[in-house]
Amino acid sequence: MRRSAQTLLFVALLTCAPAWSSDACSTRAVITRADVSVSDGTSFSTESWFQSADVAAIRHVRETEQVVAVEGPLGWARVGDESMRGADFHKTFALGHQYHAFLLYFDEIVTNIDRRNDFDFEGDTYTALVGDYPYGGQVVLVEGRNRPVAMVFEFPEIEPIKVTFDDWGAVGGNELPFLVSIDDGERVFDYRYTSVDLDDRSPLWFFDAAGDPGVDEVAVHRLHRTLLAAHCLGDADLLADRSTDPVTSANNGELRSSAREATRERFTDVFEALDYTEYHDIETPVVEVSGDVAWIGVNVRAVGEVKASGQPFDSEWAWIMVARKVDGQWYHAGNASNRKQEQDAQ
Repeated sequence: MRRSAQTLLFVALLTCAPAWSSDACSTRAVITRADVSVSDGTSFSTESWFQSADVAAIRHVRETEQVVAVEGPLGWARVGDESMRGADFHKTFALGHQYHAFLLYFDEIVTNIDRRNDFDFEGDTYTALVGDYPYGGQVVLVEGRNRPVAMVFEFPEIEPIKVTFDDWGAVGGNELPFLVSIDDGERVFDYRYTSVDLDDRSPLWFFDAAGDPGVDEVAVHRLHRTLLAAHCLGDADLLADRSTDPVTSANNGELRSSAREATRERFTDVFEALDYTEYHDIETPVVEVSGDVAWIGVNVRAVGEVKASGQPFDSEWAWIMVARKVDGQWYHAGNASNRKQEQDAQ
């Protein structure tokens, strides 16, 4: 029996993990709003938020609000006031609704891309780009004479989902569709976009837009990403204010305890000396939570330059951060870190 992609909202179907590289300092934003009419006579509205292939969410408003999101290695969903940690399907669902982002960044989202000159779509033959979807299955971008004609999502266990484009308009120097029709094999969803916004924003804009995930693992991951973004923002206050008083660290063969104000002063000096332009997770973070204590293990790459000399730096680090939940908020409470030496990278 065929199953609609819309009705599979809380079913875990896909298990493939994506390749990893995610810049916490990215200011990219693709934000859309649309009114949706369905072939069965129903209607609803949506808002989508895209920063990268692993930071995206879709909000549906019917009788209740539904938000489905992917954040790093985690998916989550919120229906009304109830939240849950999601499966790979939720990540697939959140990313799969970023139609404009796919048109703008197809070769960044989709991997192992091949060009086909004989792709059959709606009875005609087209050239097409075919690649692997980050969470399993494939995506096809059907090329027209002057602009893309459609996309086809081919996922396991469901009918191919056909997405066609119409009513193109200029947005920030790009031509993008303001009518997107999705045929999942059972119904057709016509998305009529009332706005498409491509303006850059703060690296932390997505957290405000998507709202509280209500899931501790996601909140701990957000804490990690916030501390990375604080480096690119040069914001010592943000970093200190999201840390406990004191913070315990085990680095360079020493165990230390640093008061919050000492943390603030230390990073004020760091940010006066260094300009961070990129801060990537280069491996999938590992998050574990037990009550009000959690830890996250990460492997990151920091890129920037020394302000005084203009000398670039590009370094890789691995660390485990301990987090503690206080009055409903997660804080950085401790860490043990190490830097990859140049000979290790060769």
